[in-house]
Amino acid sequence: MSSLKEKIYWKMPGFAKNWLASAQARKLDRQRFGPDYDRALEEIAAHDKWTAGQFVEYQNKKLAELVRHAAANVPYYRRLFADCGIEPGQIKSTADLHRLPILDKATVRRNPESFVDENLKKSQLVILHTSGTTGTPLKIYRDTKLNSAALAYFDGRCHAVAGMQRRINRSVSIGGFLVAAPERTRPPFWVENRRWKQLYMSSYHLSPRYLGHYVDQLRRFGGEYIEGYASSVYAIAHYIADNGLEPVFFKACFTTADTLFDYHREAIRKAFGCETFNQYGCGEMAVFAAECEQGAMHLSPETGFVEVVDDTDKPVEPGQTGNLICTSLINFVQPFIRYRVGDRGALRPGQCSCGSPLPMLGDIEGRDDAVLMTADGRKIGRLDPIFKGAEGIAEAQIVQDDYDKFIIRIVPGKDYTDLHGKTVAQNLRHRVGEADISIETVETIERTSSGKFRAVICNLK
Repeated sequence: MSSLKEKIYWKMPGFAKNWLASAQARKLDRQRFGPDYDRALEEIAAHDKWTAGQFVEYQNKKLAELVRHAAANVPYYRRLFADCGIEPGQIKSTADLHRLPILDKATVRRNPESFVDENLKKSQLVILHTSGTTGTPLKIYRDTKLNSAALAYFDGRCHAVAGMQRRINRSVSIGGFLVAAPERTRPPFWVENRRWKQLYMSSYHLSPRYLGHYVDQLRRFGGEYIEGYASSVYAIAHYIADNGLEPVFFKACFTTADTLFDYHREAIRKAFGCETFNQYGCGEMAVFAAECEQGAMHLSPETGFVEVVDDTDKPVEPGQTGNLICTSLINFVQPFIRYRVGDRGALRPGQCSCGSPLPMLGDIEGRDDAVLMTADGRKIGRLDPIFKGAEGIAEAQIVQDDYDKFIIRIVPGKDYTDLHGKTVAQNLRHRVGEADISIETVETIERTSSGKFRAVICNLK
């Protein structure tokens, strides 16, 4: 249910919303982009010159420091170490992490405050909530230093690949904040934060009937880069291409939060005249990775250590897909040690041709509730090839209700024919075997409460 403040805000005229957004940014400037942000950017630039060995040494040092801190100051870990009979000094490097049990979200969700440093005043911390695509959001605590570090890593390791930086370059963001009432039927569906040179657009109003207004506003604003949910940026790009409109040019596109498919990249390249750089991370600050100019997803080792395990929690070889287990090395406010983030992926062996010493993350298959399951126990991610040869589709969502029962919801593009739907169904059968696959054409596909688009929904337990 909407709060009174939200209702008042939604009824404000556009110029008043813009003034309010800019005033709020001015208030948050020092808190987010102050000395802590500057120091973090300087450290990132210095670390980019390190060797792979120096990053390993750094991770081992920070892990030992984190474990000592958690055992002394965090109630959950104090009990955990006592119950397991482990002295903090026994965890000297990442090779010792297997001594500790894996932490699941449900455990944190039951009592998130027990994971917070008890020396901190919770009233002075920033509280965030994860998106909760499963309907059970998680409460996250941060201090201003951690918030600044999160922004610095995004700028220093993600935006920097295209020479972009927040507040310096004019940007367009498309995400899950309700900048316009959900029931609104006319523009503006956006707000302009002039303090940070940012146009923030709603991801909740991306219906074909409104997308023309989005495109017109992009032309008026003239941003240098565009970023946001992959599906949201793609929705606008597809509308431009599907309607034969002139491109809206940007220098770069940065995507996050949901799956970026190859056909998304192609549509963005045509509509915006730029390359797309994907990013992966989580609100818990347990992992952060960003694409380089060669398309490799580089981990930032300073933020966290990543393990990959199979469904029995045994480690897998580099290059093999499994469940991501992450230990945050930067979050001393609410530590997450051997934390199951809920995504599946792989560690990519070797060194990138871009020359960076940073380790690499392989393909992210998505959340463990967003991969398809077969009767013989296979988990199927990397679903991009299913849409090959079906360019007439604007958006699609695959829903699995049983091992052999699927629904494909399709938002038709201008050139859509029944053949495109049949092609997707056949491509799906090649991966899951014989199955009952039905096609539903819809006007839009519902976003989650955080504005995200779920390309895959698996209703199997």
